[in-house]
Amino acid sequence: MNTQEIKQYIDTAIRSNFENVKSETAEVMTSPEGDGRFFGKVSATRYSELPIDKDIFLAVGKSEKLVQIVRLGKAECLGPGKADLDLMLEKEFGIECPE
Repeated sequence: MNTQEIKQYIDTAIRSNFENVKSETAEVMTSPEGDGRFFGKVSATRYSELPIDKDIFLAVGKSEKLVQIVRLGKAECLGPGKADLDLMLEKEFGIECPE
């Protein structure tokens, strides 16, 4: 899945399960002082006004070895497919996605 497909999949799942969710998205460049997982340009989205009383961040980018990396809240995955994204959604939001 490419960055846009991942963002759309996550966003659709969140919005279909929670009302009045707000989100802000920006593309940012990583810095050498960062945590070292992401390399180059990262698409970052902050989801707020969630019933879980905290904001959740989605970051999608590539590692230094150009492997797709996704972080949703505290969950992280390399080269995710839909099943991986479903597990991340369940872990962070309690969303059970249909098979």
